[in-house]
Amino acid sequence: MIRVARLFWSVSLTMCVAVAPAIGAGQAPVSLDLVDRVLAVVAPKVIMLSDVRAFLELGLVDLPASADPVPETLTALIERQLVVNEVSANVIEEPSTQEVEGQMAVVAERLGGLDALRAVLPAVGFTAEDLKQLLREDLRVERYLARRFPGARQPTEEELEAWMQEHAEELRDDPARSLEEARDEARRQLTRALRQESIDAWVSTLVDRADVSRVP
Repeated sequence: MIRVARLFWSVSLTMCVAVAPAIGAGQAPVSLDLVDRVLAVVAPKVIMLSDVRAFLELGLVDLPASADPVPETLTALIERQLVVNEVSANVIEEPSTQEVEGQMAVVAERLGGLDALRAVLPAVGFTAEDLKQLLREDLRVERYLARRFPGARQPTEEELEAWMQEHAEELRDDPARSLEEARDEARRQLTRALRQESIDAWVSTLVDRADVSRVP
């Protein structure tokens, strides 16, 4: 889901935490002793610095490379909590145990396996059940978004041509792909992007009317 789909929940950790080395392909080891502090309040949740670090360590955020990913992660966590609050006010089918376990397997694979996940969880103050609860919320949000945003408008021919020109190299990656197949793929990707724009606009309205307090 959107940024929002990978950023929920807030946990209350101890006021002094040690962040363990990052585990995952391409990640540089991190070893820092950090004093925890409140970064924001999104009623009824308090977002701590440790929450931000936990999402980063578990690979639950998809952010561009940055010297300091904390501010962007905090913004994503705030948006995530606002969406969770909105979803909680609606009747949404609970995900099955199998669905939650499937998402746990995805997180474990991203970190390098179950052993890596087991090592990271206590280091960031999570239990396996904490992570399952977070992933359960993710799945409920996905259900809500599927119901609220079932589709998107089809792109115009002008939009499609512009998109194909912008992504020409990407579309040429498969030399066996015909021009018609390339257009179909471009249409699918552009339609997803247009739907995402609708979701992002909706999240922006939640932010605009929310009572959010950031702590300098």
